[in-house]
Amino acid sequence: MHYKLPLLLPAYIVSLIFMGMLHAKLPDISKMNILFLCPEDWSAAAIGAYGNDSVLTPNVDELSKSSILFTKAYCQNPVCNPSRSSFNTGLRPETTGVYGNPYNFEKVIPAWATTIGETLRDHPIKTYMVGKLFHHNWEAVRQSGAYDGIFGSPPDGYQGRVLKYSVPKGTPQNPPKNWTYTSDLEWDAKMIEAMKIRKELWANSEKGSKQWDRGREVFQSLQAEVIGDSGDIAERNPDGKKARVVAELIQECSESGEQFFITYGSSRPHTPLIAPRKYFDLYDRSKLKISPASKDKDINIPPVAKRFGRNWDIFKLRDETTETAQAAIHAYYACASFIDDQIGLILSTLEQSGLADNTIVIFTSDHGFHLGEHGMWSKISLFEQSTRVPLMIRIPGVTSGSICEEIVELVDLYPSFCDILGIDLPHDKLEGISFLPLIEDPEKSWKKAAFSSCRQGSYMGRSVRTKSHRYTEWVDIKEKNQVNARPHFTELYNLDVDSFEQNNLADKSDYVSLQTQLASVLKSGWKQALPTYD
Repeated sequence: MHYKLPLLLPAYIVSLIFMGMLHAKLPDISKMNILFLCPEDWSAAAIGAYGNDSVLTPNVDELSKSSILFTKAYCQNPVCNPSRSSFNTGLRPETTGVYGNPYNFEKVIPAWATTIGETLRDHPIKTYMVGKLFHHNWEAVRQSGAYDGIFGSPPDGYQGRVLKYSVPKGTPQNPPKNWTYTSDLEWDAKMIEAMKIRKELWANSEKGSKQWDRGREVFQSLQAEVIGDSGDIAERNPDGKKARVVAELIQECSESGEQFFITYGSSRPHTPLIAPRKYFDLYDRSKLKISPASKDKDINIPPVAKRFGRNWDIFKLRDETTETAQAAIHAYYACASFIDDQIGLILSTLEQSGLADNTIVIFTSDHGFHLGEHGMWSKISLFEQSTRVPLMIRIPGVTSGSICEEIVELVDLYPSFCDILGIDLPHDKLEGISFLPLIEDPEKSWKKAAFSSCRQGSYMGRSVRTKSHRYTEWVDIKEKNQVNARPHFTELYNLDVDSFEQNNLADKSDYVSLQTQLASVLKSGWKQALPTYD
């Protein structure tokens, strides 16, 4: 029998249908622990398990062998704050109202919106937030406050357990250095001077004011360009400490018998691309390949799609050359290897604690990262490099290294967490659906498309990604919420033959029918792209 979900039903009812009918064969996993690993800015293309033979990520690669690996997982906005606001609430940016990093998440989202931690607050599971989960944990006062324990910048008035970490006695000291911020002494001198200016500007300004923002920018622009040695060892590095806090929590829960939901949010491989020296030594920079998708190969791509030629952190101030591009790729890979090592430590502790067979591991990132494609670096684009994310889910006794090529979105995380734990959805307005049915059958026909949006200057880009194509429209920012807004620029790519999206087929006579079809999908929105099932 073939069923089709009634598209006018509330998302709550839709999800209940999925939960009750689509994965009845799965064993009861509601009493399992959940370990949610969500590093910042980690591109799927910079992971060995996703086909990159140059980067060294043995621990994540090993995780993939006992997980289901999603090849077509997408964020809803390729910027930290909008993406995290979306997957934490299960709502899309058009509903959260968060379109960029300056937005104050808690003040902008609808009053009725809830987050994962808030939903789990009334569940007997213990919840711990280690590192970054929201863009600014301290600004998400109510939402962060729902967690039983926090490591790293809890909000004012937090009533839970403020997690601490002490570096064990006998741990080696950081190596000696003759610099403050970077071993590039010329750049280091600029940063020292910028820090002085920032302190002066901040001395008599309120946080968030124009003067405060100027002080932040003068230092941050220089800091974002730093690549190389972080000047510390993993045990004393902030991301290394976070991993060890997670390890301690796992051991603690092993002894107490408490069910847990633990998040690990590392800062790397977000810029600045710095990591302990040993991770740079893993690579021979001269052998690292520059992206073949150079900007001179782009055909008919509108400037807005490429940020009008601007970069926001890497190569914003420095000049990009073959040598400096290779150095940036080297640094990004070193950061990836560093975080892979920290994840390895966490997973090793999970095994040693005896909890691995009762813990679901979910690994993803908030968005992707450009490494020179189209002449672009870092995030903030609607190309595949920026919108596609890694996603692996390991469920003991269920997953075993399968690959799923169906489309899923980060907005699906919230309902999926609820589905895993067998708890009711918080309300009927969630805009994602549980992907647990794909755990049971990775080849089950699923979503027809993923939807992402991104602002560039006075334009808002709205993009739809099907299994084979991407179609994007750029509209006036003032019309961002209008379904019938007239696009100023359009893009159409066939990723089956143009994986780097370098040949824009939009407005070409041979593709009028396809463009019309995909424009209709984009206009109809996510509800019309929900899956059918047998």
